[in-house]
Amino acid sequence: MGHLLSSLKGHVGSSQAGPSISQSKSKKNDLGFVELVPGVAPTVDIVAIHGLDGHRMGAWTAENGTLWLRDLLPGELPNVRVLTYGYDADTRNRECVSTQTIYLHAEAFLRDLSREREDSPRRPIIFVAHSLGGIILKQAINICNAQPFDSDNSFRDILVSTHAVLFFGTPHSGTDGVGLVQLVNRIMSMFLETNNTVLKHLKTNSEELYNIQKSFISASGKLNSIFFYEERETPIAGGQKKLLVPYHSATIAGEAAEVLHADHCQMVKFTEENTENFRKVLSHLKKRLKNASEAVAAKWVVEDNHRNVERGEVPTPSSIVLPKPLPTVSRNFIEREEIHARISQRLLVTDEKRQQPRCILHGMGGSGKTQLAVNWIRRHENSFTRIIAVDGSSQARLEIDLERSIRSVGLEYSKATWSDAVAYMDGKERGWLLFIDNADSPDLDLAPYLPNSVHGATIITTRNKECRGYAPDGAIQVGNLLESEAVALLHKVAEVAPASNDKSVEIVKELGMMALAITQAGAYILRTRRLDTYLETFRCHRHRLLREKPGKGINYSSSTYAAFDMSFHQLPTDSQKFMRICAFLHHSLIPAALFEQSAISGFTAYTALKNCPPPESDQPIIEQLKRILGDTWDEVSYQGLVDSAAYASLVTISIDKSEDVFYSIHPLIQTYIQDGFTKDENEDYMRMTEQLLLGAIRPIEGNNAWHRQLLPHVNCIPLSLQAASISHALTFNEVYETTGNWKVCRELLECVLHDIQRVHGSKSNEAMRVMHQLALAIAHSGQLDEAEIMQREVLKLFLDIHGRHHPDTIMAMSNLAVTLHDRGQLEEAETMQLE
Repeated sequence: MGHLLSSLKGHVGSSQAGPSISQSKSKKNDLGFVELVPGVAPTVDIVAIHGLDGHRMGAWTAENGTLWLRDLLPGELPNVRVLTYGYDADTRNRECVSTQTIYLHAEAFLRDLSREREDSPRRPIIFVAHSLGGIILKQAINICNAQPFDSDNSFRDILVSTHAVLFFGTPHSGTDGVGLVQLVNRIMSMFLETNNTVLKHLKTNSEELYNIQKSFISASGKLNSIFFYEERETPIAGGQKKLLVPYHSATIAGEAAEVLHADHCQMVKFTEENTENFRKVLSHLKKRLKNASEAVAAKWVVEDNHRNVERGEVPTPSSIVLPKPLPTVSRNFIEREEIHARISQRLLVTDEKRQQPRCILHGMGGSGKTQLAVNWIRRHENSFTRIIAVDGSSQARLEIDLERSIRSVGLEYSKATWSDAVAYMDGKERGWLLFIDNADSPDLDLAPYLPNSVHGATIITTRNKECRGYAPDGAIQVGNLLESEAVALLHKVAEVAPASNDKSVEIVKELGMMALAITQAGAYILRTRRLDTYLETFRCHRHRLLREKPGKGINYSSSTYAAFDMSFHQLPTDSQKFMRICAFLHHSLIPAALFEQSAISGFTAYTALKNCPPPESDQPIIEQLKRILGDTWDEVSYQGLVDSAAYASLVTISIDKSEDVFYSIHPLIQTYIQDGFTKDENEDYMRMTEQLLLGAIRPIEGNNAWHRQLLPHVNCIPLSLQAASISHALTFNEVYETTGNWKVCRELLECVLHDIQRVHGSKSNEAMRVMHQLALAIAHSGQLDEAEIMQREVLKLFLDIHGRHHPDTIMAMSNLAVTLHDRGQLEEAETMQLE
């Protein structure tokens, strides 16, 4: 929560105030508004509201005394007035604690803000809200939205003037940290005044928070919001740390989100203007300030017309609503005729319709779904009487666009709602096409917004594979471009026509034939005019290039990696960890049985040599795997991990002729995951992936199909890591040996032999057996001279130690005889075979 750090340590106020903030003897003097910066001819009000156990100034003050709202903003934004609001958010205090509910806090905030803005009620507002402050702000906006147009309008003035909100670590769906504070409060109640009135509503899955968010979705439709979430765990009681408001609670599906490299308390404290977190926040403020005056003025035109209607006045022509325009088709669009034909097959139905024609274009972010849909609509718009374009990225935007669609029909529908729009399509209208774009959120239920009439058609673009359920027979997966399409797109964006396509083919293969990544590459090549060196640049600066925002004229609003952000971060934590393991496997044909077989074995490597068991260092890694995949094999829980990733189009599931299940992941998603974490974190997950494979490898007899399935994934583990342990190296050698990869066998066994001779001695049973295996690997590699020398050495050792009739000696003799035969030494080979 806002300052759970201080709450959990039991020092209320200790983490809020920096050294330069002197708080009043009575906290009652710290309530209400303070003007931190008057601004120079201010055009916008920035209004800050702190979180739980916070202080109107201390909450925003860093340890060095910098109160960024006062000390850093004026130099960057001179025409902004900055206000900060204080309210009694203490959960315990020696003086007193408030018993106000979230609703009453919100109502008091609105009354105070209305008084502060009496002289400029229409000045645009940008709110900055931390933790609980964000919940109170949402409730305040809900209260404003509930006011009728013919009310005294003071609260509606705030709603109409609100342009943007910056939410910092706001627990929209609650936080687990609340229970800890309540426990501390029960203990401290013997010494201090305590209160859990607000706390009880901030728990995970709180009904109060659900209802506030549900109302806020419709109330905040025209707000330009950004959701900041914390990256680091916050220190709590007993030296422990906890991620107080995780990504899934701090963000709203379909809305813009940014990570701040700080814990929950420090995410709103900036020591100086050059810190990365401050620059990030400042850029979002500047972006929203650019058009704040124009956007709010336009909202006031609409508001004034509504108020005029309530007074019985005729609306002006400026209140006439125009339909939402279709997105534009990129000038660089490359036709994908096969998908185009399949869309036509589903939407242009000539037979008698029993059901509404629907098409669901689903696939990962950046695959080109929107462009395919818009291009198809443009080519066939004469087949429909009206095109209704709707932004499906959030429930609020969907409802606003549907409302806009019905109000654009005529002035008689000026008060119609989104449900009226659906009813209109289901009733009066014929020949319409409803286009819902970017319906990606797994929490968005489209059913109430979809007409059922057979007299129209619907096309949906989504990353959410579950949306196939709205039209199972109309679903089309949008995957990678064909090689010819990918090369054509690269050349078109880069404006090049090379004599040979060889270098271009290399580039598009490296980018996994992904439309957005190839568009970004083409845009970079257009600027540098260096097609020939792009791959080298890409491999050195992959993260920067794939994070770079597309330039002007590119019909993508985000970079390749930003397109992946929403899909990955909305996954449950364990599904994210599952994906991080998969990021170190080969990107295609990951056997589902790998996870099952390894879990059944307890993720432990088998002991290939009796005196060389798996190292004890495996145990912490095994425990990490068990925390993700379970102590024992649980198919239902495991399938939940996979389904979350598959529904977000991050994983593709396939079945082969033998009905074995496999997963595939786009290679750029794997690099995205790897690039998003530190070197140490990636090493941990590489080690977990290695352990997962070790748990699934066992000796086989006969059919080597299982080892062949594992081979490409084993190859992804660096040989240096495979050879780090004798036991691990011998386990991986099983795969290489049964699949005939003798060169790698030799490399591994040479490392093993060196380690065994050092630990057990050169004449130990372990050393002799490994030497025997190594000699066979050398022979199978075709280096017979070298193999014969080693096999004779092995045979001599077995004879000296075990004698002529020991099974190991006989096997060594037989193998040497085969090598002699292959070298043409037939007489000696025959003699040895007879022996």
